[in-house]
Amino acid sequence: MTIQELTQNAKSLWNDIKAAKALLKKADSINVNSKEERQAYAELASKWFELLSKNLISCGISKEIVDKYNQAFREILKLSDKASRRASYIKQIDCVSIDFNDNVVIFLQTDAMSPEENHYEFNDDVQALLEKISDTDENEYLKEALGCWESGYLKAATVLLWCAGIDRIHKVIENKGFDIFNATSTQMKLQTTGRFKRFAKEYNIHSLSELRMVFDSDVLWVIEGMQLIDSNERTRLVGCYDMRCHSGHPGDAPITKYNVISCFSDIVEIVLTNPKFSITDS
Repeated sequence: MTIQELTQNAKSLWNDIKAAKALLKKADSINVNSKEERQAYAELASKWFELLSKNLISCGISKEIVDKYNQAFREILKLSDKASRRASYIKQIDCVSIDFNDNVVIFLQTDAMSPEENHYEFNDDVQALLEKISDTDENEYLKEALGCWESGYLKAATVLLWCAGIDRIHKVIENKGFDIFNATSTQMKLQTTGRFKRFAKEYNIHSLSELRMVFDSDVLWVIEGMQLIDSNERTRLVGCYDMRCHSGHPGDAPITKYNVISCFSDIVEIVLTNPKFSITDS
């Protein structure tokens, strides 16, 4: 389905939403008993699922927005199955109508990408980074990150890229010995001056599963204390971790292909191809 067709479908549905809202608020009855009126609302919801819902994410509309409308229209379908309170219909229609025009109709007219445009092919710079990694099949996180990236799911790719990086860090800590990690955290906690004077945590880790319970931000502090990274490298990795958090939690900050490239570059250069993080040399 083309962007033009989706836009026309969205405009038509928007007109239907406004008409349904006016009808609901005009009537005086507490319940919607009329079979014909209930059928009209069911057709409205069905139109969303048949013509728009499955096609919008590939155009760049966020999954959170689509899921919000899916839930509202699904509730309308449930309500239309029997006589239901008019106020319940109005609640769901209000949920949709408050921003449908901005989030769907205007977005399709101004910012939508075709599914082909949303498919991201790796450029020469990214290919060069990939060539630096001796085995891109090293862990499942990296493989899935690259798959999401190619398909245009940039937030998912960012989360999984971070997983690939922190997974390697965890394995290196395991190879070096958890006692070293624990002792370093203790030394850092005892410092009253210098870079680590505000670090107030101490760990007693004995397994990889326990290490995975430590906040990633704290792991970055301790591996700096272990001299696996310097302060600048830690700052760059914190930026990648922040990007991962922005991608994994609802919010308005956009994640673009340039954000993903920057994150991937830092993870490759600082972690995946750094001799200090080799998992073949214990």
